[in-house]
Amino acid sequence: MSVTEAVGATAPGPAPEPDFRPAGRHRVRRLLAGRQTALTAVAALLFVFFSIFGTRFLTLDNVYDMARISTFLLIVGVPLTMLFIAREIDISVGSQYGLATVLMAVFIVNWGLDPWLAAGLTVIAGGLMGSINAVVCTVVGVPSFICTLGMYSLLRGLSYVITGGQPITYPMELESSFFTIANGTIGDFPVEVLWAAAVVAIGAFALHFTPFGAHVYATGGNDKAARASGISTRRVRFLCFVLVGLSCGLSGAITGGWLLEGSPSTGTGFELQVFAAIIIGGVALTGGDGSIYGAVLGVAIVGMLANGLVLIGAQANWNDFFVGLIIVLVATIEVAINRRSTIARALRQLLPRNRTAG
Repeated sequence: MSVTEAVGATAPGPAPEPDFRPAGRHRVRRLLAGRQTALTAVAALLFVFFSIFGTRFLTLDNVYDMARISTFLLIVGVPLTMLFIAREIDISVGSQYGLATVLMAVFIVNWGLDPWLAAGLTVIAGGLMGSINAVVCTVVGVPSFICTLGMYSLLRGLSYVITGGQPITYPMELESSFFTIANGTIGDFPVEVLWAAAVVAIGAFALHFTPFGAHVYATGGNDKAARASGISTRRVRFLCFVLVGLSCGLSGAITGGWLLEGSPSTGTGFELQVFAAIIIGGVALTGGDGSIYGAVLGVAIVGMLANGLVLIGAQANWNDFFVGLIIVLVATIEVAINRRSTIARALRQLLPRNRTAG
């Protein structure tokens, strides 16, 4: 055999390019195992616990109340999950949500606009808020934690400036089909829950079955490799920020139609709840991992915890305590797991060398 033939027979081929195709059903299968299964078990245990010790937990009215409260966590939590997977963060979601509610009231009460038009403008305003974060973070290059922390304060302050610190209440005689869509019922079932279901369905399809979703995972998993394969990671992150803003605008419009007012305090503490939900749901703090199914489970756990603690007679402040505790525990466990995985990889690389040397 010639030297050329020998080299040709043994030389390795070019390294395969990273596969960033939509995860599809393979990812869905993985969701049924591991962390998602554990989360499902936790949600089931909480349900059983509060069903036994909470006197009204299983009543239909209470179930509908939990679903209604969880609506806005889901609407914002779905695109926020995508943003976390892309390895970014938005601390200003509560302030965006609150300002959107105020703007909805301003459009209707102060400007005299039709509620449908006001709702559309509110969603657009949310998109603009998200776009500001996107430009500052992805174009200018300011870290998202710093940028959105500033926007958190800026937008909340703007809400108080616009309202003078007082809620803007809709006229009692105001009528519109929008209010039926935002706060109506089908039988006793709250219609706003259908908005959340639609957002979850669209978000799950986009994240798990489209090239955009694959690009989100690639961006958060390995930005350098994603860019090398032709993915515009800046554009992916930009779109994720905008989607978060749009979801806050939609939540603000629906909340306005539900409460019939715009209050500057709306959304206070909201970011803590939605962060807790998606972190509990398994979104990696380091990016590149997470799912819509996990976010839904996280929202269910946070919603049951908040509702169930009240029903068993615990003080409302205990909810904040447990939500904060869960965030710390989940983050600690994730760091420990990542550290253990790093050590395991190092040992796997070291052991073959030792065997060869021996």
